[in-house]
Amino acid sequence: MPKLLHQLRRLLLLTSLLLALSSLGAAQSFLSDQKAGSVLFFNKYKSSITNPSAEDTQISITNTHQSLSVEVHLFFVDGSTCAVADTFVHLTPNQTVSFLASDFDPGVQGYLVAIAGTGFSPTQFNFLIGNARLRELDGRQADLQAVAVSKLSPGSVTSGNLVFDGIEYEQLPQVIALSSFNSQLTDSTHLALYSPPDNLIAGGGAVTVRVFALIYDDIERPFSTNFNITCYAQIPLSALRVNLGLNNIVPLGRTGWIRLNSLNRPLLGSALNKGPIFNSGRNLHTLALFSSFTMTVPAF
Repeated sequence: MPKLLHQLRRLLLLTSLLLALSSLGAAQSFLSDQKAGSVLFFNKYKSSITNPSAEDTQISITNTHQSLSVEVHLFFVDGSTCAVADTFVHLTPNQTVSFLASDFDPGVQGYLVAIAGTGFSPTQFNFLIGNARLRELDGRQADLQAVAVSKLSPGSVTSGNLVFDGIEYEQLPQVIALSSFNSQLTDSTHLALYSPPDNLIAGGGAVTVRVFALIYDDIERPFSTNFNITCYAQIPLSALRVNLGLNNIVPLGRTGWIRLNSLNRPLLGSALNKGPIFNSGRNLHTLALFSSFTMTVPAF
């Protein structure tokens, strides 16, 4: 009898350990621009109608699966009006496709959402990767990796509602950060920020998002500001209204960083920098996740 009790205790301990590890694995499931997923967010694209050789974006999407094809529904969201234009691409196993924003959506600045699907529904297909190479008229250049979101539940979405809750799809960011920026007395850094639409069927829809920002200098002093974005906003750091002024907070030869918190919706974005030495761009880091967000999409 004591031996049986001992075995039962060991079994209960092992079961508890496995449950804990399973819970830890689920908690660590996280959107990233360094992995594959079923939904891709391209944080910025832009092109010029009159001079695409000087301002354009090359968008690439790759199916990394070795044996399965996939339909990808592309939604181009106009950053000025929130209007949505969509199209499809079919990717065979190991296929990559590249196209220019000037060919698909000329003269528009905004962001792109790519959703893997099968038949008439979005589906679990965590094998998509992508990137956007940008060149802007003022000389800014960047290679922004697509932010990949995994579908955690197997199968397709029959309701047309993509639920980013950590159960169906991975959660989206709510608090994001620019890890470092140079003094704006020498450099010019622009933030590109947006919150995904609730409904891609209804053409996106303009939603005002309140953003609370904390700017830190390199000796850890915080300075706060807030602003609204609608659809999509490109914001020069030098335009942020902050006490003492940004150039006094981060003077010549110094650096700072920024934490951005959306009070009521997901928030994604990137930063492009132009300076005398460094000219580059990167996606903003995710610091905290929005609990649950639903995005309605049309049938495939």
